[in-house]
Amino acid sequence: MTQRTKRMLATAMMVLSLGLVAGCGAQEQIGYVDMQTLMTQSQKGHDAEVKIKAKYEEISQRLAQAQQSQSAEEFAQTQMKAKQEFDIYQQAMGKEFRTFVDSNLNALAKEKGMTAVMEKGAIMSGGTDLTNELLEKMGKVKTDDGQKADGDAQKQADSNGQSGNADNAQK
Repeated sequence: MTQRTKRMLATAMMVLSLGLVAGCGAQEQIGYVDMQTLMTQSQKGHDAEVKIKAKYEEISQRLAQAQQSQSAEEFAQTQMKAKQEFDIYQQAMGKEFRTFVDSNLNALAKEKGMTAVMEKGAIMSGGTDLTNELLEKMGKVKTDDGQKADGDAQKQADSNGQSGNADNAQK
């Protein structure tokens, strides 16, 4: 190869390299959400929890009545069917909640220019916490007097801290 051809190839390689490096400079925007917080502090999560508890109570009452009138074998089958019914209901409520979260999260992620959003436990460090913004978008739990139930979460955190202190005292 001639000297001129080598220079042209070297120049072309440098231009390509610079193009690749410049393309790598685009920064990814990664967000995360705390699903547990969304479940406990959003109105939709609270409603799902109330419905699941009501379904559990309904099934428990039916089982109590069935236990009095059925043989042990029949009751075992009734229990199995009741468990399946409850599991299916609980999964359906979870799926409904997740669909609601996902639709709101997709809108928020688009609004914020996020390229990816993960659950809190899936990210080791970095990222942007979108939990509170998503919670506002979804609607927070309201108490009987119409106020948002931020105090309930604080009471729960305080009680967790107190039990942690008791654990530390035992050590």
